Amino acid sequence: METFDVIVIGAGSAGVSAALRAASQGARVCIIEQDRIGGSCLHNGLYPIKFGRGLLKDNKSDFSVNGVINVKKLFLTITETMEILSHRWEQKLIESGVTIKTGIGLPLSSALVQVGSNGKTFDMGTKKIIIATGSSPVPLATLPFEGDIIIPTDDIFKNHSIPDRVFIMGGDGSGCELSDFYQMLGSKVFLNSDEPRLFPGQDPDVIDALEQSLKRLKIKLLLGKKISSYFKNNECLDITLAEGIKFQADQIILNLNRQGNSENLKCDTLGVRVGDTKELLVNDKLETSVPGIFAVGSATGRRSRPGISEEEGKIAADNAMGKNKSINYDWIPFIVFAKPEIASVGCFTEQSHYKGFRGIEGNAQSKNLDFSFLDNENGGFFKIVADARSGVVIGGQIVSPNASQLISLVGLAVKKGLKVGALVSLATDKSGEIEGIREAARLCSSAIKSNIESL
Repeated sequence: METFDVIVIGAGSAGVSAALRAASQGARVCIIEQDRIGGSCLHNGLYPIKFGRGLLKDNKSDFSVNGVINVKKLFLTITETMEILSHRWEQKLIESGVTIKTGIGLPLSSALVQVGSNGKTFDMGTKKIIIATGSSPVPLATLPFEGDIIIPTDDIFKNHSIPDRVFIMGGDGSGCELSDFYQMLGSKVFLNSDEPRLFPGQDPDVIDALEQSLKRLKIKLLLGKKISSYFKNNECLDITLAEGIKFQADQIILNLNRQGNSENLKCDTLGVRVGDTKELLVNDKLETSVPGIFAVGSATGRRSRPGISEEEGKIAADNAMGKNKSINYDWIPFIVFAKPEIASVGCFTEQSHYKGFRGIEGNAQSKNLDFSFLDNENGGFFKIVADARSGVVIGGQIVSPNASQLISLVGLAVKKGLKVGALVSLATDKSGEIEGIREAARLCSSAIKSNIESL
């Protein structure tokens, strides 16, 4: 019987991250995957949508005939590219010394995993197990999946036709990115959320910027409204919201509920606690109720985003290797690939007192920065938030074309407990976006000094 230090079940972004992290520390690692390397994120989620938007932005003429998008050609290009990327992930695992097994992994105990493949089973021994089996979409009780009419986000690349009007339910980051993608494809987009704002837990200025961006794209926002009824009217759907709003759509995309893929893990016999939506319950070390068995990614019940999944994979792997680390979600950037991009890390000023800080911010408007004039990017802003008493950076928010890249610099300052002066002293030329971080930090530092002087 083969034995390993760590066995990872599931090769999505969380599982691959965990396997690579453990292998980098000298562990003998095996990863088990029943389908394709990369999971939902790589084949159905952010990666293909982001890649597709890039193709339409930079190479639209390659996929357009007389102004009409050749969707079949576009989607085939996307799916073929994701297969290539999946192979690259696989090669990286192999080069890192990770053993890959194709099949269904079933933990029999915290030290034994059974693999089912081609009608045969075999057992492998292990010291620790990391479960990264992901999640699956589930329909609403009143809105079941139905052919190409009502579909989950996981199925959008299976259909090579684009609706003239699409109703997207679920206003989180992926819902916004999906709305932008369909708008670029030529659909009239309705974006719905039960919440009155797209991201209630984010900086209000960030929410405002995102909502304004979507409105500029002529995406109809239907916020704080629940669907009341729908019925087929020939080839379209007549939709009524609870507030009496009526409109027609050709397709409904559900970007809502998901449940953990734990049904086949026999968690009850293992003693692993499972939640109401079949999610695996974990502590801040990402360990389940059974010592030695960890769980990461959307299998734990949260919405999957690559940055969070990858960080969870690393933390779980570290703990499986004997460390004692806790996951800190404040250190993981929140990113939406909108126009412009939205990125946030740490806390924003209004919520800082809930975390024991007295937040004070510097806000640099893009229109006052040189890059904005050079690149004709007038919208957006850069915020740096620091504790008024210590001057330590506790958060930052960026709305700018490359916010997803720039936020990592702010995140590093938050993670390392750097003072705002460290960002003020950044060595950079004034023609780039990074100047926004430096200017926001300067304004924040000035605000802190003014605050001290007024006391």
